[in-house]
Amino acid sequence: MQVNSNSIFYIFCPANFATGGPEALHQLGHRLNSLGFNVFMHYILKTDQDPVHPNYLKYNLPYTDEIVNSKKNIIILPETYLAPIFKAKYNAIKKIVWWLSVTNYQITFNQEKEKVKHKKFYGIKSYLNPKKYAPLPTISALKRKRVLNLAHSHFSMDFLKANKLEIIGKISDYMSDSFYEKIANHIKKENFVLYNPKKNGEYLERVKALCPNLSWKALINMSPDEVAHWMNRSKLYVDFGYHPGQERMPREAILMSCCVITGSQGSAAFQDDVPLPEGFKFDETKDSPEAVVKRILLCLDNFEANIRLFASYRTKIMDEKENFYSAVKNLFNKN
Repeated sequence: MQVNSNSIFYIFCPANFATGGPEALHQLGHRLNSLGFNVFMHYILKTDQDPVHPNYLKYNLPYTDEIVNSKKNIIILPETYLAPIFKAKYNAIKKIVWWLSVTNYQITFNQEKEKVKHKKFYGIKSYLNPKKYAPLPTISALKRKRVLNLAHSHFSMDFLKANKLEIIGKISDYMSDSFYEKIANHIKKENFVLYNPKKNGEYLERVKALCPNLSWKALINMSPDEVAHWMNRSKLYVDFGYHPGQERMPREAILMSCCVITGSQGSAAFQDDVPLPEGFKFDETKDSPEAVVKRILLCLDNFEANIRLFASYRTKIMDEKENFYSAVKNLFNKN
């Protein structure tokens, strides 16, 4: 994509909010800045707090509330905040949607749709009078606005292709440098099985019921340091939750030398996104909880042999930053 040397990038991001999506948006801004582009964060959903979360001060990015609506400039939007696409004050500026999570788009879209479902002829009204009736960000509406689309995972790339949206490339994020400082390979591994109760449901409960004597450890209400402490000590991380994108916690576990078992929902269905060794990924609709328990026990009893199976995935994760840097540089070129 050719970009004018005097173009301005505006990256829309939730204010003072630290999760994987905002981190990726700041990483993108930082990389564009390092390539000599003029980049500003544009924080949304602001409160009285400083809009820059302390975790992202390290990226040293300026932010602005003013956006110059020029065809030479570019706004980059997460898939959960697409309203600017339909606003007249942004009618000239180029628009790129970075699909960090297909699932979060669908959740957000359904919430917006629910708000207007009882309003008669809302679709027609929003088309004829978008200033008064905010259009829903349907796929067809995005096509009409000639939005450019950037995939984050193979899962989102598959979604974009299936919906015949205009794709300009794929850029994934990378694990923060601060995370690598928490790796402690000298700590002796123990037979703890880690899981995130916010993401796992009935299927994992059936698995746990079959082996209640194992030391299950819920990663909940913990600081990043506490999560790292348990990952460094434990042999296994289990995740049967939905993977809306390339999830961070399984990657963190692998870098901390945990074996990882997942289900097959969302991006976990794509081996390119979650490249686990054979036998460590289960389909909750077909595979029995007993089969999972068998794999868990094999993993704990033969940890040294099993952890070696994750070597290539660990290398892939460690190469993420370099690949991210290359992908951004290859995608955006100055005129």
